[in-house]
Amino acid sequence: GAAETGKEIHADIVKEGLLVHDSVLGNALVDMYAKCGALAMAQQVFDEISIRDIVSWTSLISGYGKHGHGEETLSCFRRMQLEGLYPNTVTFACLLQTCGRLGAVEKGKEIHAELVKEGLLGQDTMLGNALVDMYSKCGEIGKAEEVFHKLPIRGVVAWTALIAGYSHVGRYDAVFNSFNKMIGEGVEPNAVTFSVVLNACSHSGLLDMGQLYFESMSKCYNIIPTSEHYTSMVDLFGRIGLFEHSIALIEKIPTSDYL
Repeated sequence: GAAETGKEIHADIVKEGLLVHDSVLGNALVDMYAKCGALAMAQQVFDEISIRDIVSWTSLISGYGKHGHGEETLSCFRRMQLEGLYPNTVTFACLLQTCGRLGAVEKGKEIHAELVKEGLLGQDTMLGNALVDMYSKCGEIGKAEEVFHKLPIRGVVAWTALIAGYSHVGRYDAVFNSFNKMIGEGVEPNAVTFSVVLNACSHSGLLDMGQLYFESMSKCYNIIPTSEHYTSMVDLFGRIGLFEHSIALIEKIPTSDYL
């Protein structure tokens, strides 16, 4: 995220005239600016590159998607197709993430059909995970389950995406059942998994279960609770009227999360 240092290196590259004939440097600059959130600069460098390949397009698409510019992401994808370039797995994953954020399930289904047609799903767990996540965020939990059960490897990312999908549509029993199945299959939860589960406990008013999960994070999985986890517990205590417990927890929220 060191954009200022990146700009200094960019200035040196321009000064030495290295950008004109080197697509690797151009792609690296687009990627750097995109990851730093300097999307105007990423677009400017992209427009100046003499040869735009799938790497440069994907860097720009990923940058727009990561920073919440969904329409620009899909617009870039359409322009890339017009230039005759075919997306790679990273491009597809970025597009699916954008579809999930926008709730653009029909576009997501089109991409899903393309992945099936090209036989890409059996080769790449990232794409399978991205599909589960996209369908879950769009509330298409049946499709998310369908993709999930076809995955050759179901890791914590896929499980968490499915669990989050259940939470999204208010199926809290399925959240807890899936969490237990995940543990039973030997897959360890991560901090995101616990955020979803604690949020489900809060909305269900399940105090004992919430406390159990919260304590198990550090005791069983060496995961240090963040402000997000504490906030879920504060909300849970508040929902059932234990305001003193809420206040006591607020005082324990790590201040580093806000710095």
